[in-house]
Amino acid sequence: MANHLIIGLGGTGGKVLRELRKRIYEEFRSNEPGNGVFIDYVYVDSSPSDLEDRSGWNVLGKSVHLGAAQKVNINGISTSVLSNINMYPGLKGFLNPNDLQIMQEEMGSLISAGIGGQRRRLGRTLIANNISDRNNPSNFEQIVRGAVGRLQNASGNQDVTFHICAGLAGGTGSGSIIDAISQIRTWFPYQADTRAFKMRLFLYTPERTLVSARHDAGFYQANGYAALLELNALSIGQYHPTDVRGEQDIFTGEIRRLLENQEAFEAAYIYTNVNEQGKVLDLNKGLPAAVADFIFQTTIASEMGGTNGQLNRLVGCENEGSAPEKDQSGKNAHSRKFLSFGITRVEFPETEIREYMTYNYALQAARQMTYNMWQDGIGFGERSMEEVGIGFADEIKDKKNRESLMLSNNYLTLAKPIVESPATKKWRLFEETWENRTQADADDVMSTVETKLWLTDFSKRCEEFFSNQFRQHGVVGFYKIQQQERKGYARIIRRHIEKKLFDEWVSGAEKSKSILEIEKYTKLLIDDCNSRISAFENQKALMEEEQGRYGAEITEINKIWKDCIGPLQKLVNKHIKAFSEFKVAKCNYYSTATRAIAYGYAKELLQDVIEELERMLQGILAFRDELNAINEEALQEAASKCISNELQSDTDIKKYDPEMVYSICRTFISDRGQMTSTAAAIRSRMVANIGEDGERTFANLFDKTDYESAINIVLEECQDTAVRNMQDAAKNDPLSKMVGVNIMEKLKTELNTDEKIEQFVKMVAQTSKSYVQFDQTERNMVIAGNVGAMMQMVQVALPKSDERTNDFRQRLIDAFMKEIPGFDPSQDVAENYKENQIVVISANSGFPLRFLANVKTAKEKYDALVSKQNAKCALNTMVLHTESFKNELPDLYEESAETIKQKIVKSLMLAYALGIIAEQQDPTTQARFDALRIPDETFGDTWQPLGKGFVESWDAISGDFKLAQLLKEQVQKELQSKARSNDQKAVIRKALGGVVQNKILPSSLCENNQFNPNYAKFRNLAIEIISEELQDL
Repeated sequence: MANHLIIGLGGTGGKVLRELRKRIYEEFRSNEPGNGVFIDYVYVDSSPSDLEDRSGWNVLGKSVHLGAAQKVNINGISTSVLSNINMYPGLKGFLNPNDLQIMQEEMGSLISAGIGGQRRRLGRTLIANNISDRNNPSNFEQIVRGAVGRLQNASGNQDVTFHICAGLAGGTGSGSIIDAISQIRTWFPYQADTRAFKMRLFLYTPERTLVSARHDAGFYQANGYAALLELNALSIGQYHPTDVRGEQDIFTGEIRRLLENQEAFEAAYIYTNVNEQGKVLDLNKGLPAAVADFIFQTTIASEMGGTNGQLNRLVGCENEGSAPEKDQSGKNAHSRKFLSFGITRVEFPETEIREYMTYNYALQAARQMTYNMWQDGIGFGERSMEEVGIGFADEIKDKKNRESLMLSNNYLTLAKPIVESPATKKWRLFEETWENRTQADADDVMSTVETKLWLTDFSKRCEEFFSNQFRQHGVVGFYKIQQQERKGYARIIRRHIEKKLFDEWVSGAEKSKSILEIEKYTKLLIDDCNSRISAFENQKALMEEEQGRYGAEITEINKIWKDCIGPLQKLVNKHIKAFSEFKVAKCNYYSTATRAIAYGYAKELLQDVIEELERMLQGILAFRDELNAINEEALQEAASKCISNELQSDTDIKKYDPEMVYSICRTFISDRGQMTSTAAAIRSRMVANIGEDGERTFANLFDKTDYESAINIVLEECQDTAVRNMQDAAKNDPLSKMVGVNIMEKLKTELNTDEKIEQFVKMVAQTSKSYVQFDQTERNMVIAGNVGAMMQMVQVALPKSDERTNDFRQRLIDAFMKEIPGFDPSQDVAENYKENQIVVISANSGFPLRFLANVKTAKEKYDALVSKQNAKCALNTMVLHTESFKNELPDLYEESAETIKQKIVKSLMLAYALGIIAEQQDPTTQARFDALRIPDETFGDTWQPLGKGFVESWDAISGDFKLAQLLKEQVQKELQSKARSNDQKAVIRKALGGVVQNKILPSSLCENNQFNPNYAKFRNLAIEIISEELQDL
């Protein structure tokens, strides 16, 4: 069981986390690698937008973005914190009064913005503020401890290896790296006996030539050097950071210092954007992906093969490390816990091919659901809105279709019930209702009422039915009541229509409507409904006009009724004929009166239906947009895979024929039955999200299946089908095998001669060169007293062989032994758990940072900013470092005589003023010379001759590194004892003035000329010394 916590600091660290998450998901279709490897993440940033940014965190439609419990937001610090620094001891420990004054005067806007802003000190301030806030449940300590606890509980193993990834050029990552190391080491100390809680660093050092001028806010490369200075000092025990939690030292009462008597880290991998061969790597994706792949290979892949999968030599270098490089005085000066790495994968790109097939299948499924237009030999294609729906307009206006959609006049006027109930079972169409009613009333009147009263009685009955009895309420009363149900009726009609369309889409039948056709159908339906509004108005007016005509007929019959009921008229049944005409007129009158009211109601109901249809259209459009997004993503992703004539990457060499992949894919997607079946399975899963009782609407489908869920369903179904099809195709034709391909078998065919094998090995050895460039001058430099050299290695992970590939595998190993000096198969060959790839890792270990070419460039930028000649020297020095150091940190480079000369001059001047250097005389030769007093408690102080006067003494000390160090130490020691009081300081100040006047002015440096520029230079140096060391209390 192996536990790994990957910590990303700042933007660069976040990119590595992103690419590692994607790499793991690509490999295992899960965020958990399994196989006894447990991994968790912590992402720290001062940019909330970067912490929440999800772009680029998707693999096969699946988001691998981190959760809230894996992120630390260190954005923001109140200016009141800095104004009340005594209340924040964790910050006060590394922010002295001068630092605070500079920050408040020069960095107010950055402090307000709460970002690192490419200022390392500000980056440290932000993470320190976060860590010291113990009331914050999401501070760095709590998030890290939470992640460690999850790993330990999941694995049952207490050991956790920490991997901290950061860029050293910015403010956040570079500024927080020191506290990330020191705090984690405090919470989880390294256990040397068990090697538990190892710490590995992955550090991007700024490029020699800026990729973009926008990267540099003035401190970009200098930040890198300042960070490396501190990390080097950290590693050799010369820098012990203050505890930003504010814990006090129990003996001194001061804020305690961390990393006392313990290693800061076991290994620090350094990388930049140009490898040893001068190949430039993409900073945004290519390089983070390469770093992620290296972490993947060394943490996950190496465990998959058991002990045979271990990269033994690399693991050994991390575990054993190298002793620090000593300076000329014999003191530890340059850590050699730094390593570089490079990685190359040679593979049959099965994952990429699988994704290419999957996204092409997804494209087909999305097109089927969106357009449903089959093209023989091609697959499902696309159509525009103008191309679909021919004939829909006529279909919509068809009376039978309107009836089926419950949009006929009979439904809208409620001549037919929209909702069936016991009461509605008695409803009849208006004409039938009035015909039946008037006929029944007429028959009764004729049989029971005196003839002369037939019209009057019949009219009363018709009016009573119209006013009070029609559907129990009378016509006006009925429609008044139905006004309350209008909105409900509109929703029922919309649901009825949408269910028909939805079910047709779900069926996926050859002639069924696609979502685009449903969209057009709905729009045309809305247009048709809108056009019918005016039609109902016209029909209502027509009914009212007809009602008047029928009313006139009734009036005429009433006028002649007396002339129809006489004895003679009865003999010829004139009264019966007139009454029959009266009945018909009354029937028509009340039918048209009913329709006039019903058409008014239908107009209002149709307006409500239009509103509902527009809501339905919004749901259709939302779901269509979702399908379009899937369509677009599938198209883009498919186009980005298996690219023909792709420029080969040094980190990923692909051995396959893209054209064969295209051909096989075309065969698959031109199978209509298979593509239709895949789309049907996807629809079925999407619809299942609605639930058995869920409303079958597109809005509901969209609501229950968000984009991430939808794309996951599509890709899961498509991947399963694509892999199954590829497996079946391979059984029928081994030459078309796309899954389960053994890279050794493929290379065996391609590399069929020893010469081709040797060329291949030479090529991968070169492409896997580490992502740094070395300074040959520094590599060749020999510093006395140091042993050991940088170790170079190549580690190769090969798939396990069988009888078909045993011989070829051995020939490949022999070629590596021939090409790589010191290549030892027993240590340098591991078993790759994946049979479709070979992984070659190059590494250099045990080198000091001075070996790296870009470090020298960074140093030049750093020196220019902190030089005393720079007007903003104090500001620059403060922002570049995580604290203001009382003593200089060990330089990353061995100092030349000229460098020593410039650095030692102030100590030399003080040595004269303190009497550490004084004129002596050889009693034998009587020669006079200046000499350095060397304390000796056993035999008494002795004097080391230097030279005659200031200039010769300066030259002598500059040429002897050990003597220069002794001088500096002696001066500091005597200042501590002889410059305590103001009176003592005054004496030394006067003596220092005497050195300038009596030693330097008469020397060849000034030639007794106060107008010589050197005189002003040394006088100013004396003023600096007074300011730094001899100010009154």
